Amino acid sequence: MSSVYNCCLTQSGRITTQKWYLIHNRGKHLIKGLLSKLPGRALDGGNTLALTLEDNSLRYVLASNTSAQGATLVAWGTELRGSQTRVAFTKRVKSLLPSAKRSIAVLVPREYQILQIDSPNVPPEEMVSAVRWRAMEFVEGSPNDYTFDVLAVVAEAGRSENVIAVVAHNDIVRARMVDCVELGHPLSVIDVAETALRNLLHAQLLSEPDASDVAAALVADAGRALMIVTVKGELCFFRRFEFDSDIFAATVDHVQSALIGTNAGAEALARSLTQLHRSLDLWDDLYPQTPLVSLWVDAGRRTDAIIELLKIETRLDTRPFDLSPVFKLPIGKAPPPWKDAAYLPLLGALLRPKVKS
Repeated sequence: MSSVYNCCLTQSGRITTQKWYLIHNRGKHLIKGLLSKLPGRALDGGNTLALTLEDNSLRYVLASNTSAQGATLVAWGTELRGSQTRVAFTKRVKSLLPSAKRSIAVLVPREYQILQIDSPNVPPEEMVSAVRWRAMEFVEGSPNDYTFDVLAVVAEAGRSENVIAVVAHNDIVRARMVDCVELGHPLSVIDVAETALRNLLHAQLLSEPDASDVAAALVADAGRALMIVTVKGELCFFRRFEFDSDIFAATVDHVQSALIGTNAGAEALARSLTQLHRSLDLWDDLYPQTPLVSLWVDAGRRTDAIIELLKIETRLDTRPFDLSPVFKLPIGKAPPPWKDAAYLPLLGALLRPKVKS
């Protein structure tokens, strides 16, 4: 098991310097540091709480029986801070959050960077250190100011290996750990949207008997999209780009088709299409011998309309995400949380493959 030195939180809540253990997923590094008392521990057995903390809100999902194949959802919700002080909001949320054996914090995109770079030619035990120094051209400050984790990318014949590096400033990591201790839920894991979406796509493919080993997922919300590609369940490609799902869907929505006739609408559609094709072209350029087969889409209420156009634009087997086989719901609880894209990273974080020491 690899390790790097960074800030860690003790049981008493005191910040100290400890060794952060990097999680390995399917034989590769996943993400992120485990608390020092839990090196290499699998996330199975007992309830698991996944949450996202921001200045003015907290979103959470609680599940039991979590695995790479699915989970049983127990509770979920969003709490808004409003005019409360941070202390008052923390106290209120602490009293509302359900108990859990372990907790996962999912960072929002502005709190980390994710990079794909050529794999340094070093022994495996030196990989994290080598990536740390190579990635510094993309971040400011000292490499010791950041927590890193590394995922190896599936290699293709004729290409050098790549690695994916996830980089978060120590201040962000420390803040999330302190926040969760204050909420009564000390962190076991920190995760990010790209790997969480990988987990969702992998579980979706496991529920489909005819699913391809090479698949993409596209999640569009609030004028942006995150696209990932996986090969045999491993994250190999990711890209965020501008994607106006309302304008995109309007091309097959007769009620809103007049929007496309405006200059602004036409420009938004052109930018969305350009970014989509650029992402697909990048995959083809990077992995010419591994053609993409299927594309799974979640764009909220616009999903069906967007899929109609994507089938024409991409000529891929394009389908909507259907997470009902992946997650069991409590009786009478509706609508399911995956109907709101904001919950998808939390749901994906729950599906972490077991980690062995």
